[in-house]
Amino acid sequence: MKIRFWALSLLLTVATITQLRAQQTARPQTTADKLDEYLTVSTQLHRFNGTALVARKGEILLKKGYGWRDAIRQIPNDTNSIYQLGSITKTFTGAVILQLQEEKKLSLNDKLTKYFPDYPQGDQMTLEQFFLHTSGIYDFKKILYGPDSARLTRPVSKEWMLAQFRDKPLTARPGTAVNYTNSGYYLLGLIVEKVTGKPFETIVRERFLKPLQLTKTGFDFINLKDRGKTTGYSFRKDSVLVAQSPVDSTVAYAAGGMYSSVGDLYRWSRVVQNRQMLKPESWEMAISPPNKGGWGYGWGITAMNGTKKLIFQNGNINGFGTFYVQIPEDDAVIILLSNVDDVSDLTSLDPIATDVLKILYDIPYQLPANRKTVAVSETVLRQYVGKYQLEPKRTLAITLERGKLFLQVTGQPKFELFAENETNFFLKAVEAQLTFQKDANGTITQVVVHQGGDIVAKKI
Repeated sequence: MKIRFWALSLLLTVATITQLRAQQTARPQTTADKLDEYLTVSTQLHRFNGTALVARKGEILLKKGYGWRDAIRQIPNDTNSIYQLGSITKTFTGAVILQLQEEKKLSLNDKLTKYFPDYPQGDQMTLEQFFLHTSGIYDFKKILYGPDSARLTRPVSKEWMLAQFRDKPLTARPGTAVNYTNSGYYLLGLIVEKVTGKPFETIVRERFLKPLQLTKTGFDFINLKDRGKTTGYSFRKDSVLVAQSPVDSTVAYAAGGMYSSVGDLYRWSRVVQNRQMLKPESWEMAISPPNKGGWGYGWGITAMNGTKKLIFQNGNINGFGTFYVQIPEDDAVIILLSNVDDVSDLTSLDPIATDVLKILYDIPYQLPANRKTVAVSETVLRQYVGKYQLEPKRTLAITLERGKLFLQVTGQPKFELFAENETNFFLKAVEAQLTFQKDANGTITQVVVHQGGDIVAKKI
């Protein structure tokens, strides 16, 4: 239920630099070898704990489990492991809505008031805005971390869930700004029920899960009886697995309430790739958002290297983190399902998904390193504050906030820097390091960014 992907990919856009490997294997590494090596190292460094599937043009290159399904009983993850999905659920919700539109039972242009006449400002909101995240509705996901979080481990009523966001102030006037919200998808689930007269979960099961024989996919994860069911964890101090109570599917619902395995999701990817179960034009709509925006009907949309369309969904819900990436032009699929959430700085799947994509496309990448942080005084940190020129229209800004150093590249999010010593720093959000350099007078003049090569940025 969280989206952060492409801002982390290729943090610094520079020309491709040849990567030199410290050790050469007896035979050239295949793509599968590289993928397994990367994920094995990530697992050893407590960055990944789950199951991965990577495929290209119908060939599965890697399908393997890493880490523990159940740490207490020492049961390892494997290809049959089952995980809560979070926002990957949205791809099914989008397909249901588009199918109902094909049947003329609803329209993306419908106003919310058609289904909820008394919803505040519902006459200004359309179903399409819920997909595009432009409705302005308050995001109910905030309750996962609030005082009622313990209540969310058991079933809750739809009335109670609606009350968590229905009367909250809008983040923006409908249709005027993009503000990611799970609440719009919750409403879409309720609309499906009003249109069909059946529970949303039943509709998904009847229309997609049963016909596709997705036997390891469903909703009620807490009561699931399957040997592949994983225990969800958080990492304490970036290394100790701590079990988490799963969120009940009635909470995340149409926004993130499903569970699945990599095998079932790969079968789902075949439906998307081959334009099945919906009309081809509906699938094209789903992954071609209006006005070239970043959100389609159930999917996040971006472009790989500015050219090839990349569709994705990623989720984060207590104890679980997930990532699904598909590049239709190349029939490439990456599925990463983890039974560790991203509460730890090191366990976000964003950089792993990015590096797996680099490996798949033979782009230089770095294996994760076990870096240790040290304390550095504010006096030392303060001298690094300023702007550094990366490219004519791209700068790297270093700021000091509450005793911590942060980096922000033009047009990208801000990330915290961690010190290895007084001049060398690294990011936990992505595999990149920085070295600050001084002149003969002891003045900071430049920073060298190490990410697949060395890029010098002069201080301005």
